[in-house]
Amino acid sequence: MSDQITAEYIIFVDSVRLELLRCKNEAEIEAVFSKAKIDNFAAKTEFLHRAMQMEVYSILDADSPSNDQAVYKYYLKVYLDGEWKDFTDG
Repeated sequence: MSDQITAEYIIFVDSVRLELLRCKNEAEIEAVFSKAKIDNFAAKTEFLHRAMQMEVYSILDADSPSNDQAVYKYYLKVYLDGEWKDFTDG
């Protein structure tokens, strides 16, 4: 079994990222994930991070989300709020 990332996977990741950048609401984002067959919350969060060109930091304060679904919902809100666009070329 190889640990190498294939060109096809890189193309897939970039195409999902570009589709996410066109999304304006949660329904559109979920449609992108559904089309790409991405159904786990940790993976969805990672794709949102890629779209926002965001470093992944753990959330450690007392009010932080405690499971993958809550973390995804947190970053979905960040994504939809759109303030991250002020700091990227996105």
